[in-house]
Amino acid sequence: MANKLFDQVGGTIKVALKGKNQEKIINMASSRGIYIWDIKKNGDDLNFKVRTSGLIALQSISQESGCDLDVTEKKGLPFYRNLFRRRMGFFTGALIFILALYIMSSFVWFVEVYGNKKVEPSKILLTAAKHGVYQGAAKWNFSRIEVEEAILRDLSELSYVKIDIRGVKARIQVVEKILPKTDISGPCHIVATRDGVIEEVLALDGQANVKPGDVVKKGDILISGVVFPEKSPYIVSSEEEEDEEPEPYTVRARGQVKARVWYEGYGECRLHEEKLVTSGNKLSKIYIETPMGTFFVKGQREKTYNFYEQKVKKRVVKSPVGEFGFLKVELKEKIKKTRDFTEKEAVKIAREQAMKTLSQKIRKKLKITESRVDILSRPSDPILRARISVETIEDIATAQPINISPNSN
Repeated sequence: MANKLFDQVGGTIKVALKGKNQEKIINMASSRGIYIWDIKKNGDDLNFKVRTSGLIALQSISQESGCDLDVTEKKGLPFYRNLFRRRMGFFTGALIFILALYIMSSFVWFVEVYGNKKVEPSKILLTAAKHGVYQGAAKWNFSRIEVEEAILRDLSELSYVKIDIRGVKARIQVVEKILPKTDISGPCHIVATRDGVIEEVLALDGQANVKPGDVVKKGDILISGVVFPEKSPYIVSSEEEEDEEPEPYTVRARGQVKARVWYEGYGECRLHEEKLVTSGNKLSKIYIETPMGTFFVKGQREKTYNFYEQKVKKRVVKSPVGEFGFLKVELKEKIKKTRDFTEKEAVKIAREQAMKTLSQKIRKKLKITESRVDILSRPSDPILRARISVETIEDIATAQPINISPNSN
């Protein structure tokens, strides 16, 4: 074991001895203290191993005896050291690259937010940046748990925050609070949510202001929460009580008011249509962005299409000297296609579009009592226009608080 370690440190050389009197040379080398091992006969040649320290003396013996000594293999630390010296630039560059990669990976270069619906991503990103998580932030400068707690403190709309650091990317997962709908417990009116014609009024509390057949607009009071009491003809009162007007009082109005409501949907279709469709051809162009400018790297630089859809993929890394980025531009060719529709086909398409528009306005499970389709265009028009009108019966009542001044009597 010790000999093998010594051989690796000092270095070993495998040689091929050619010529006559090979055994004599081996004996002379041994007598002079040159350590030789792993001797093998290979045809007329004699192969063996020798330490680096004994090579020069062995070469002198071979020359004196008229034999050739060829080096076939070198092993050991001295030869690795020589290889390292010859390739110093390569190893230095590799070391610098690994070091730079390690340093770059110690920073956060991309921050993204997901899970939010109502809270703006920019608001979450600004709050995270305030507490240390932003593009270019060093990982050792912030605590993930502390930033999560700080975001929850600053943004009351959130109920959960988790920051996941993977490589150079920070992903902020949030869950928004589900706020309960405010229930009006004080005095209120029942008002109309839409324009319509009253069909049915059921006032449980409060004073009805409308009756079937009345036309109302959005915001009109249907059932008032301010009640004016009427004197009963069956109660006998004194003259003083007859002169006094009964004071109105407020209640939480409750009830149901159904009305006929109208909705309209609009759709159209060109009788002669020109449409751009994807042909399947595409080309890519790759650029590198540096603080000195943008440089083309690969692709068909000059080639383009008359009509195309452009998609850009960009990756940017910020550094103290500026931004370095990779830019890939992909162009998908589009070609013009024309199509002529018959009047029957155009009516069908326009009607489908109108129904689609209408379905976005009408709540589900509403009872439709009447519908009508009107063609708005003339025969000579290049566009066929259609309008669908439907009539529904729905509850248009909603509560509206009564603002009572604290100084009012």
